[in-house]
Amino acid sequence: MSLGLYVHIPFCASRCPYCDFAFVVGRGHLSARYADAVGREIRERVAKEFSGQVRFDTVFFGGGTPTAVTASEIARILDAAASVAGLAQSAEITVEANPGAVDAGKFRDLRRLGVNRLSLGVQSFDDDELRLLGRTHTSAEALRAYDAARQAGFENVSLDLIFALPGQTETAWQAHLDRAVGLGMEHISTYNLTVEPGTEFGGRLRRGRLTPLPEETQAAMYGAAIDRLTDAGYLHYEISNFARPGLCARHNLGYWEGSDYLGVGMSAHSFIVGRRTWNVRGLTRYLERIEGEGVAVAGQETLSPSERQTEAVLLGLRRVQEGVPVERILDHRGGRRRIDRLIADDLIERIGGRARLTRKGLMVADAIAVELMGES
Repeated sequence: MSLGLYVHIPFCASRCPYCDFAFVVGRGHLSARYADAVGREIRERVAKEFSGQVRFDTVFFGGGTPTAVTASEIARILDAAASVAGLAQSAEITVEANPGAVDAGKFRDLRRLGVNRLSLGVQSFDDDELRLLGRTHTSAEALRAYDAARQAGFENVSLDLIFALPGQTETAWQAHLDRAVGLGMEHISTYNLTVEPGTEFGGRLRRGRLTPLPEETQAAMYGAAIDRLTDAGYLHYEISNFARPGLCARHNLGYWEGSDYLGVGMSAHSFIVGRRTWNVRGLTRYLERIEGEGVAVAGQETLSPSERQTEAVLLGLRRVQEGVPVERILDHRGGRRRIDRLIADDLIERIGGRARLTRKGLMVADAIAVELMGES
């Protein structure tokens, strides 16, 4: 059985005001203990949940800040995976990296371990915007991190950018896109800033201390990203993601295709043969559970065939080029009426036997998914 492996590394140097991921600050002294716990979780779960041979085709270290741990700690986790499941010879192994916490030496160590893809959390090339986002690196450090990655031999480097920051102009966003293209990145992710309720930004919004950009400006910025990056030869393969031909993020494609993956570490989610599980969120609780029981699952759900079909449509619509088979929508109650209305509104288009979002539809993808698969 082939599947992906997601490894959550929760350690961060500081709290970013927009982030609602599971992370901890000031607890890096626990990283070695955490790496050992993750290794044990991999071994225990593979032994308990899979009866046949297992192979990891992709591995993704996300966070948090994966580069906050040492290369030897990442090595122990990879060794655990290889010892019980094996890594495909062509496995894509990605590590997210904070530009302010890496250098050529760290990247060379990761490269020697078999890591072959980096995802740099640059977010912006403007220092004022970086301060607004609470990032601990500067634009100069981001550029140095990119150079260091190339010096270490990485040939597949991705970059994250955030747009629609309060006060950001369309001109400034265009400059970020130009800079990213000029660097020659293999992959670029562009994320529209979302203000989540439990974040510092969410609190500022409630108190009237943060003003989001108008929706039409946000849409214009997203459109600018599509135009600039596709004109530069990038394939727009998922709502937020652009890649050079043949260099789409294979691990993330697995999510959108509904493939199986095992998630390990604090708060990690897994999806295996229609069953979703999730781990405990707190670091202390996670360590105690793993060291005591070998697993730290907090909850689970098994999707019904109808739920799996709905999820397949919701995820499939994110795949900009492929879309989803029309029959998956027509099989849903009221599907024909819904799809006809969305076509009339120029939000989706039918190409052969598939339905995909139009340029206009990309701007409101979540609302379209709800409309297509909601109750009549």
